[in-house]
Formats: sequence, C-alpha cells, structure tokens
Amino acid sequence: MTTTLPHDSTAATKPTYRFEGQFSTIVPIGPVADGFRLNGHFGGKITYGELAGADLVGLDYFRIRHDGTGIVTAHEVVTLDDKVVAVELHGYLEPPAGVAAPTPVDIVTPGFAWPTEPYTIHVAATFETAHPELAHLNTTIVAHTGAVNFADGSLVVEARRIG
Repeated sequence: MTTTLPHDSTAATKPTYRFEGQFSTIVPIGPVADGFRLNGHFGGKITYGELAGADLVGLDYFRIRHDGTGIVTAHEVVTLDDKVVAVELHGYLEPPAGVAAPTPVDIVTPGFAWPTEPYTIHVAATFETAHPELAHLNTTIVAHTGAVNFADGSLVVEARRIG
C-alpha cells in the first residue's frame, strides 16, 4: 500500500512564532534520584507570529541528568488582550559544542558557574485555549529550537509547526 501524505513545504522553514525572554529566578531544588532539579521562572514577549506582542510567563521544572543531559518540562501562559493560551513543553537541552555538560556533582561543587556559551533547545510544545479565534492551536504541535544561556539567563526560541 502506498500512501501520499499532505506536506506543507514552508512548515519546516517558516517560524510559527518567536519568543525572546529572560529567566528571572532559578531555584535549585537539589539532587534527586535521576539528577539535579532546578525550577526556572522565565518571561518575555512573543515577537513574531499570530500572537506578536503577547506576554509569556513560564516555569521550567528543569533537570540535569547524571549524564549531563538537560530535561525540559515546562508550562507557559501566553496573554494578549483577552486571548490566553496555556503551553506545555517537553524536550532536551544540548550542551554547547566542545563544552563538557555539567553533571549534578558539578552543580553542587562550591564555585560552580554555568558555561557562558548557550545550550541548544530541542522541545515540542502543545497548546490549550478557550478563545474561539485561537481554537486551531488546540490541535497544533510545534518544535521549539533556540538557545538558553544559563550564565546570563537569556532565552530565544523559534517555533515551527510540525502537526
């Protein structure tokens, strides 16, 4: 059986939206069974796309596994006038090229400092909203790619629709 799937050639290249923000507070929770847990509170603006100008606030329940891999589990709320969208994110952070990823043991070592080079973001996001103009988001999945710099707290993400 041969099946042809519909494909939008612009979907892989044209961003759905862009977010630029900053971590305001990072709360170390401490060592946990599968790594080191931190809660990262962040916020900023959607600078491109259907919700350009919207405020975005979020909380990342971030973990560094024992192998140094960053695990993203985050929730965001996007607000633009009377439009409110909840966003759920899951994925990974890739350490900077040529830089050894800190492990939980490194993080608890006195004098530890995050690398100044940004981590690469690889995250999937889904949405939930009650606003009728944005109902299409309730069945949308996007891939987030971008960078987070733990040393200065900066965060830049572009989202591209994948479903």
